[in-house]
Amino acid sequence: MRVIFIFIDGIGTGNKNSDTNPIYKAPAQVLAKLIDEARFEADASLGIPGLPQSATGQTAIFTGVNAPAALNRHLSGQPTITLKKIIQKVNIFGELKKMGLTVANANVYRDEYLRNMLDLKDRRNRPSVTSVMCMAENITFKTPRDFANNNGVYHDITGEILKKSGYDVELITPEHAARNLYNLSRQNDFTMYEHFITDIAGHKYDMKEAVEVVINLDRFLAELMRLINFEEDVLIITSDHGNLEDISVRTHTMSKVPVIVKGKHSQNVNYKIESLVDIMPYVIELFRREKG
Repeated sequence: MRVIFIFIDGIGTGNKNSDTNPIYKAPAQVLAKLIDEARFEADASLGIPGLPQSATGQTAIFTGVNAPAALNRHLSGQPTITLKKIIQKVNIFGELKKMGLTVANANVYRDEYLRNMLDLKDRRNRPSVTSVMCMAENITFKTPRDFANNNGVYHDITGEILKKSGYDVELITPEHAARNLYNLSRQNDFTMYEHFITDIAGHKYDMKEAVEVVINLDRFLAELMRLINFEEDVLIITSDHGNLEDISVRTHTMSKVPVIVKGKHSQNVNYKIESLVDIMPYVIELFRREKG
């Protein structure tokens, strides 16, 4: 069994009003249908007042620890020293490696990000939750060269941002990116891909741009699902907080987030996901069931 784990930043369950929800306005509605069929809806507030945010939400997803409670607040952006210590102590990559499983981060990183992310004065390139997790577990970061060699996926799917940043790469279609992710997943038990353009689009308050983001994502997901043999493998899709599902506001939302689980054993795992902290234990239990 191989698991592909897709983290999509800033998507809540919300409502189906296409006037305010670009996920339901996009023509193919691939993501919309997946959300409708989601096995679980996870609480992102975790008992702490205020709007859920990325640093604490992602830490909760990838460590199983109630990060907002640890800080007594929700935190946006990149993790603080306290959150980094939590991630370094326990995270999904490390727990799976202890089980003898192989893991990979499919995301491609720009050279300047990798060069500058440990510079405390550089606020633009500070390490994200998943970056801290990779460093903690000695996971190799993929570079633009990997993108050019079809061995990784950029966070915008097509590589347009890489090209605009001056890298000598060719743009690829969302379908091509999906095939790259699928092929990479054949080499690992657990492969993660992070897509955060959705959260950026949600903050921009622009329906046209948001729909374009969803169209690319829909094409990517449709091709990936065409490739996956769901009798053998598992696809998991989730998020850290709501945002894109309601662009009538520029902020995050209080919506629960979908936890989409499709494939082998997904209906048999005796573990219910009620909040973000339940996602990592669910994945661990999924692999335990596979090992028998």
